[in-house]
Amino acid sequence: MLTHIDQNNMPSMVDVSAKEVNTRVATAESSIQLPESMREYFTGSDFVLKKGPVFQTAIIAATMAVKKTHETIPLCHQIPIESCKVNIQPSDSLKIIVTCTVKTSSKTGIEMEAMHGAVVACLTIYDMCKAVSHEMILGETKLLQKSGGKRLVFNRPLRGLVLTGGKSSRMKRDKALIEYQGVPHAEYIKSVLGKVCDEVYLSAREGQWSDTSLENIPTIFDSKESEGPISGILTAFEKYPDSNWIIVACDLPYFNEETISQLLENYCESSDAIAFKNSDKDFAEPLCTLYTPKAYSLFKTAVEEGTSCPVKVLKNARVKTLLQSGVVNLANINTPLELEEVKI
Repeated sequence: MLTHIDQNNMPSMVDVSAKEVNTRVATAESSIQLPESMREYFTGSDFVLKKGPVFQTAIIAATMAVKKTHETIPLCHQIPIESCKVNIQPSDSLKIIVTCTVKTSSKTGIEMEAMHGAVVACLTIYDMCKAVSHEMILGETKLLQKSGGKRLVFNRPLRGLVLTGGKSSRMKRDKALIEYQGVPHAEYIKSVLGKVCDEVYLSAREGQWSDTSLENIPTIFDSKESEGPISGILTAFEKYPDSNWIIVACDLPYFNEETISQLLENYCESSDAIAFKNSDKDFAEPLCTLYTPKAYSLFKTAVEEGTSCPVKVLKNARVKTLLQSGVVNLANINTPLELEEVKI
């Protein structure tokens, strides 16, 4: 059934009233090839013509286009735009690549806004440069990635894993069952991941959550090859090697939706992982991280070599690192004293 056609075979906007509001992010790419005659106007960061700076104008145009998508595309929903980031990269051959990343909290996807922004940026570049030459060629426009809405993300599944297999020996109680948000924290993390992931699992030891509130949550049981969280991560990759994985430890009381949004917004398929930098030390945090399938071989090799520390795995990986800022706080809680100091 065509979703934009009603029972009378007439055009109709899709009814999204029954859908849940989710955090949704989409990135689109478009391009334009400039002629050699444009090279003399390049300043190193932009083309400057009598009309003004080309890239700066294109970024403004793209942002305006994103906000006006519903007025251009028939039957497209008007949705709130929470973030719009436009990046323009010129190559040595004067091919200009535009990427547009848009974020919303809405009931429907935002990929049309991202593609609209990328296309309009290229059209604006054409308009700004046509006084010099009309020998410009618009390239293809494509969706690079999207998240939210329970669909494939980045052209492959996005799965979530909550690490709960630790013994919580210093806390003297199961950290996964501690309630910061009115429910066991592992359950809370699962619910946050569930807003953007196709599937979410707990990582646990066999029988660990029997007779608890977590026993009915889908679980991937740790392999016996290694101790610690690296075992859970490797077991997840063994089960679904072609997936992107968001891995989150259960002892992060300040974990929230914005943390996930920042990881998704900075997705890079050529990286092994997208991770936040530790706020005190110079290393990438491995237990609140978006891993691409490329990371599978790194964890497999680490286990084979007897490495049990995921921090060491990331030191040898291609990691896109992000700064912890705003509401992103990856402080972990391991002792009763630290637990007393938590303020949500």
